[in-house]
Amino acid sequence: MEWIHQPVEHNTTQSANLPIEHLMNEQEVEMFMKAFDDFMEHADVEMQNYVRREAVRKFNKSSLEKKAEEMEVTVDYYMQEFM
Repeated sequence: MEWIHQPVEHNTTQSANLPIEHLMNEQEVEMFMKAFDDFMEHADVEMQNYVRREAVRKFNKSSLEKKAEEMEVTVDYYMQEFM
């Protein structure tokens, strides 16, 4: 595939300039859609994992802050001495 050089003021995308033989056929579209669905499913799982990790991290942080406050010491000191 060759790029078609155009001045910036035309403001068109390169994909709009592809010859017809470079368009995807039905089988390629189907394969792409399956791959995209698989990607989105994995992305959803990773987002859920991230949310879970963040919730645990925030809980641990607030837990440490609460324990340090109860002992009337800084969080850094509490972590250094008791962890």
